[in-house]
Amino acid sequence: MHFMNVRSVCHRRAVCASTSATLSEVAILMSSEHVGAIIVTRGGKDQRVVGVVTDRDIVCAQLEHVADLSRLSAGDTMTSDPLVFEEAESIGTAIAQLHARGVRRAPVVRADGSAVGLISTDDLLRYLATTIIGMAEMVARGIRREHARN
Repeated sequence: MHFMNVRSVCHRRAVCASTSATLSEVAILMSSEHVGAIIVTRGGKDQRVVGVVTDRDIVCAQLEHVADLSRLSAGDTMTSDPLVFEEAESIGTAIAQLHARGVRRAPVVRADGSAVGLISTDDLLRYLATTIIGMAEMVARGIRREHARN
């Protein structure tokens, strides 16, 4: 069995916005890209991950501030100090840390801190389900071979 890491399982299309992007711009980006979370970077040449904004964060910010989404920024609303995984991190560690932090998504980054993509519990469940199905098929083949010998 080969070693799988978060890079091999995550969505490798990082959808990013800068801290200065308005929540209106972030919401439009989420809608057009069909994602529920945006990775936040400082912007410009500094593409290191500094936060995450989810669709839920946008709704909560709107309710809390009762302000037009064009007046609130990603930097104001983001979860700063998000859980972040380096791309070589193991699947087991990712599952444990997502559970410990109580989050469903986390950015995956290169050594320089720039985004590779986003890993979610859905990605991990799909990977685990495929692995379990493969193991179940292996057991079933063994049972069929054993019955064929008898």
